[in-house]
Amino acid sequence: MDTPKKISLTVFGLFMAAGALMWALQLGRGMIVTDMHNAYSWGLYVSALAFFVGNAAGGLVLSSMIYMFGVTSLKPFARIGALCAFANVTAAMLIVLPDLGQPFRVLNLLLHPQIMSPLVWDVIVLNLYAGLSLIYLYLLMLPDLAGRTGILKKIALPVKDPAGFSDTWARRLAPFSLVAAVGIHVVTAWIFATQGARGWWHTAVMAPDFVAAALASGTAVVMLVAVLCYGTAEKFQNAFRIMAIFIATAFFIHLFLMYNDFVIHAWYGTDHAKETLAITLQEYGLAHAFEVLAPLLGVVLLLNRHVRKTVSGIIGGCLLMIAGIFVHRILLMPAAFNQIPLTLAPLGSQNTLWPVPIASGRYNPPADTFVTHHSYFPTLVEILIFAGVLSFVCALILVAVHKLPVVKEG
Repeated sequence: MDTPKKISLTVFGLFMAAGALMWALQLGRGMIVTDMHNAYSWGLYVSALAFFVGNAAGGLVLSSMIYMFGVTSLKPFARIGALCAFANVTAAMLIVLPDLGQPFRVLNLLLHPQIMSPLVWDVIVLNLYAGLSLIYLYLLMLPDLAGRTGILKKIALPVKDPAGFSDTWARRLAPFSLVAAVGIHVVTAWIFATQGARGWWHTAVMAPDFVAAALASGTAVVMLVAVLCYGTAEKFQNAFRIMAIFIATAFFIHLFLMYNDFVIHAWYGTDHAKETLAITLQEYGLAHAFEVLAPLLGVVLLLNRHVRKTVSGIIGGCLLMIAGIFVHRILLMPAAFNQIPLTLAPLGSQNTLWPVPIASGRYNPPADTFVTHHSYFPTLVEILIFAGVLSFVCALILVAVHKLPVVKEG
């Protein structure tokens, strides 16, 4: 491993250690060290869950496209796609643990599962997807495992034609991978859309919008890793062009679905719906502008063939897309939690409803204990735990690329 990779791995290791330390602090002192409370119960952790799930879905969709639709120019990046899918779905399962407060509460899902709960469906689908990603990555690497030494040679299946076996089974698994990749995001979207008290999430476009945003950011993650591994040689330019078009198409579908929902809310919506829109477009107006303009600039960069011939150009375009979709995941929360679902009609008034303040669960004078609004911003504990999980994804990909035959030589 060369020096830049060692330095990167050291930095990732430090962030992972800091994240583990902050999680230990949270376990000791409780959720009070976060900025979440009774009235605003989902924050950075759940936003990151949706973000990592999206990146995972995009990775395996790209790999399965090669065998289902014959996009052979993407074949050198198939292993990277499967690896990114596995790393991100593992991160999705990790980041949800701090949100539970006590990690052993996850056992309740196993000991007392409520099969009608989308949360149980999500746990099942995420585990299946992690297993499928790992199997897919193994099959794709199989032709090169037999030529290695040590443990890699021992785990290689003793088949007569490893390359043919790999192609055959990758083609057979491709439809299941595609369905699973779409499925994990649909189920994750249903977790939001089925929350009865959060009107902001009651929309039929939630699931397709989740899938579109996932395909944009997930493909950008694969493209980012691919350019770092392979560079921008001429033989890969067609693959980068296809990925750029795929990212742009998915992002514009996401924009259409998002603003279509905004227009419907504004046109037919109640005062309640309009107030919800105002939270996103006014109170969080700068963040909303970033979630739209940053990926848009990323698309402009990636669609430019001159930019695609530079490593820095592709990295910049992909990072803008990924950052914009991450902010989009963050903005799922404020409009949902800052609209109090409980109201009462004052005596003598027929058309007026007053929101009923909710106990925040915190006594912190002079702030009110009962609130109707909370300007959430993650604490340093939440940020470092998220940074630790993000570093885990980067470190896992870096080590796998170095130790396993993920990158084809020649």
